[in-house]
Amino acid sequence: MRISFASFAAFTAKLKEVRIILDPKCDASKGAREYIQKFYPNLKRHNPNLAFLVRECAGVHPRLWARYGKGKEVSISLRNQSAPDIQKHLEAVGR
Repeated sequence: MRISFASFAAFTAKLKEVRIILDPKCDASKGAREYIQKFYPNLKRHNPNLAFLVRECAGVHPRLWARYGKGKEVSISLRNQSAPDIQKHLEAVGR
């Protein structure tokens, strides 16, 4: 699985915060956990001013939340998504 790091640097300035909420043990959160473990360090390195939060909570379905200026938020389910699919969602909300 190859993910372009050029896309990490292309996030819009309107994007203020990204949150990923996941269950630390649930199978539906497996792709989200994999994404965080493998790609979070480079994502943060290429976007040091972007607030990127990871919250673990038992019994929740994994979700991606993107917050923009003026409080607008977008939520995307990450249930049973693979790490490359999660990257595609991040690229979409970051444009």
